[in-house]
Amino acid sequence: MNKPNTLHLKVKEGTTSTYLDELEKTVGGSREENRLDYQVGNSQLSISYYKLIPEFEVGLAQFNYHQEVIVEREPDELADYFHFNMVNQGQIKQHIDNQEQYTEAGASNGIFIYNGLFPLKSFFPAKGNTQSMAFKFSKQAFAKLMPEAVELLNNLFPNTEPLAYHTAINTELAKVLKELFYYENSDFGRTPFVMSKGLELFPLLIKSLKNQLDKDELNGLHIDDYNRLMEIKEMLQTKFDQKINIQAISDHYAISPSKLKRDFKSLFDVSIYKFYTRAKMDEAYRRLQTGEYSVTEVGFDLGYSSLSKFSEMFKKVIGVNPSDVITLS
Repeated sequence: MNKPNTLHLKVKEGTTSTYLDELEKTVGGSREENRLDYQVGNSQLSISYYKLIPEFEVGLAQFNYHQEVIVEREPDELADYFHFNMVNQGQIKQHIDNQEQYTEAGASNGIFIYNGLFPLKSFFPAKGNTQSMAFKFSKQAFAKLMPEAVELLNNLFPNTEPLAYHTAINTELAKVLKELFYYENSDFGRTPFVMSKGLELFPLLIKSLKNQLDKDELNGLHIDDYNRLMEIKEMLQTKFDQKINIQAISDHYAISPSKLKRDFKSLFDVSIYKFYTRAKMDEAYRRLQTGEYSVTEVGFDLGYSSLSKFSEMFKKVIGVNPSDVITLS
């Protein structure tokens, strides 16, 4: 059952046309072969796709809707079909195997790459004015378009396991991505301009991924990785009176410390230490704001033996002295 104030679309992962079919069935709108537009009041939805070569397309979605839009995708079970997504504007919340992750314009996770072998649910916020695009292609089509990069694709997806990557949109990519959406929203020459920008954008994206792989800066996450990281995140947000021991956490989950740190940074865009410190200071702020605790009580409860060190870290992270929070309360 849909939540109130929610538009819920369910599709099987695959080409963009399946999204158009489901959106048309759910809300109606103005449909062309490769495009659907829907507008009511100030709310707008638009999905389109352009086939660059057979089995290789660029799909574009623009959501500025009065309700939250949820797109729930079932696995397509096609191990040689891939989805390379980029967010040009706004933020998309994703649930991967019921674990929450964000893809956001201008952030280090603005690119989301995956095979369609796991359930994926995306949340477009109400009135969020979101723009995202996706390259959807088969391995065979990729080999025709960029045969010199087939080895890179094999390195990204070496087997048939569910796998996803998160990485940043660099300045060069961002420029062409903005131009692509500019032409998508133009009336004159839309199709050739969008197709030409798509063909310009894709090799730039592959070049960026190659540079990251060469530097060992791109890390793929399996479903088990997501579940493990969410358990670790929950632990970090509850055990505030303890010091972080990377080796102990690694031993508990039977992974190396380097993989733990790399995976955590890939998913949450911050180191474990910084995440834990921020979580502790947020908890300190929450307790101080109630007016029920003194600065000394909060500092000691959160594992600080030195009140001055606690106050120094609190001001560094939150921006004010802890005593000022109590005064405001």
